[in-house]
Amino acid sequence: MKSRSRLVVIMLAIVLAVGIIVVRGRPRRAFTSPPAHGQPVVRQAAVAGTFYPAEASELGAEVQQYLSQVEPSASPGALVALIVPHAGYLYSAPVAAHAYRLLEGSSYDTVVAVGPSHRVPFTGFALTGADAWATPLGVVQIDREACDHLGESLPNARLLEAAHSVEHSIEVQLPFLQTVLGDFRLLPILMGDDSRESCSSLAQAIAEYARGRSVLLIASSDMSHYPSYEDAVRVDRQTLAAIETMEADRVAETTRRLLAENTPNLDTTLCGEGAVKTVLMAARRLGADQARVLRYANSGDVPGVPHTRVVGYCAVALYRSSGEDESAQPSAGNGLNPAQQQRLLGVARATIEQYVGSRRRLEVEETDPALVRPGAVFVTLTSGGTMTSGGTLRGCIGNLEPSAPLIEAVRNLAIQAATQDFRFAPIQETELPELEIEISVLSPLQPVSSAEEIDIQRHGIVVESEGRRGVFLPQVAQQTGWSRDVLLSRLCQDKAGLPEDAWRSGARLHVFTVQSFSSPAPREQTDEHP
Repeated sequence: MKSRSRLVVIMLAIVLAVGIIVVRGRPRRAFTSPPAHGQPVVRQAAVAGTFYPAEASELGAEVQQYLSQVEPSASPGALVALIVPHAGYLYSAPVAAHAYRLLEGSSYDTVVAVGPSHRVPFTGFALTGADAWATPLGVVQIDREACDHLGESLPNARLLEAAHSVEHSIEVQLPFLQTVLGDFRLLPILMGDDSRESCSSLAQAIAEYARGRSVLLIASSDMSHYPSYEDAVRVDRQTLAAIETMEADRVAETTRRLLAENTPNLDTTLCGEGAVKTVLMAARRLGADQARVLRYANSGDVPGVPHTRVVGYCAVALYRSSGEDESAQPSAGNGLNPAQQQRLLGVARATIEQYVGSRRRLEVEETDPALVRPGAVFVTLTSGGTMTSGGTLRGCIGNLEPSAPLIEAVRNLAIQAATQDFRFAPIQETELPELEIEISVLSPLQPVSSAEEIDIQRHGIVVESEGRRGVFLPQVAQQTGWSRDVLLSRLCQDKAGLPEDAWRSGARLHVFTVQSFSSPAPREQTDEHP
């Protein structure tokens, strides 16, 4: 009898520390807004009494105690997002408190919480049809407008109460949020997979909704599962270093590398990898440019817990150093002023001249907030004029998502356009006097459901299908005079390597606008200004 009781206690501890119990669940139909009804639908707490206390007074006192043990810290900018753990409070709450302590005295209209589904497998994204979620501390209203936005933006989003009703990864965050924020609305999202495509599409939809609103993003994830204490510290430190770069691809690469090392008993490095990558992508779209690790620990740091098999936990904050919303990011609708344009063009030209002449990268120092904010941008090089004025293309390289400060992106892409565009021989020093430079700063990508929504004179276009992607800047239509159908067919066939009619048969289409500006060749400048 004693051995049976001991077994029950051990199993409960495992559930509290990790919470991974997988059962089969059948996904519901694709997302539709819940029908109107008379009585509000409230999702009841699923893990009160196991992961955290079920009594309101005990829970409130425990959360306050965890928060009181954290010293306040100065903020380097506007807080955009948090990464927090989701295990039983005994194990992870001392770490999570370092993140939630930052929110005291703050106010947000909506908290977007993204987490993994531990118990119900599905594909795509699980949203909730409930009007509110309950914990022992009260009821949190669901942001139905935000939920509808995601449901309309993401074809693979669905209402899936079966997943939410038993999942703890988001629920355990609520008592902390209720304590430090008070009144707020919640958008809970569970992810069925952590592919780059899923993370990117969800990040874009979240950023579209959050832009211009008072929104906090939360990624719910524990770290390494089941290695020894020493191995957990080693593995988790490398994962945290990847997170600090704020590059989702770096996180994915680090995860693959660490798992390939075959560390004993290491099952995963981030159980919410998809949530972390999604929030990193969304935060960058909203202007976040700095990640700060607030706290790391693992279950072995809890007195009495063996060091042979542990789970890691972290608290990370993502900040926007400028304090401005990403909606101020340079784009066709909110552009760079002439001085900022000339600064970027000057850096691009100086970079190319130095790199072509000596293979040394130009060192750039910049303080202008508009130029150090992450930006998506293309650098186009031509000879004998710009593309729209009949010049000859000599290189064009860019990125579709903001992955580095704008000025650094321009510097790096200028080098790539001059020396690494596989379609052309590298630029030679003798060509520099004739070189024209055009910079195109991109707005965030917007999905379109039909080609009819595309204005080819104004929109750049991205086509994606079967893991392939192609992009045309708006300048292509302006230069070629192609019709929309021809443009899309050439985009599919020439740029994405897809059948020319793929845009008619299921390929995903996105559009963007650009703010383009150019620098004439130095020889032309000399002629005009002797």
